Amino acid sequence: MNRPLAALIAFTFLLLSCKNDKKSIPTTDTDVATTFIRDILDNKISDAEQYILKDTINMQYFESFRQAYLKKDKAELEKFKSADILINEISNVSDTVSIVNYSNSYKKESKNVLKLVRVNGKWLIDFKYTFSGNM
Repeated sequence: MNRPLAALIAFTFLLLSCKNDKKSIPTTDTDVATTFIRDILDNKISDAEQYILKDTINMQYFESFRQAYLKKDKAELEKFKSADILINEISNVSDTVSIVNYSNSYKKESKNVLKLVRVNGKWLIDFKYTFSGNM
């Protein structure tokens, strides 16, 4: 096999191996928070739902949030998609609880708060905190 052909094949394999569309699984509190926020901004509500702590109240809050978010007009949803996440503050309350204060570049003035809890080694969003404060 001639060298240019071998180099082209090797380069092609290198490019294909670098392209990985598979979403990596977030493992830290910060990674889970930013992945959740990005999913929401990108209107991937079902993807975001996997990071919600599964209890009745959390799921009710999330469903209410989903209904309200999906009522936004398409132009606004597009602006959210192009927005950057702005982390204002991360407070590590303990080794199993973190609070993330954030906004986005589209609605900078709107400050939001997420509480993350580690359950069975996995970080999850406790949505109750976002709507009801410190419970």
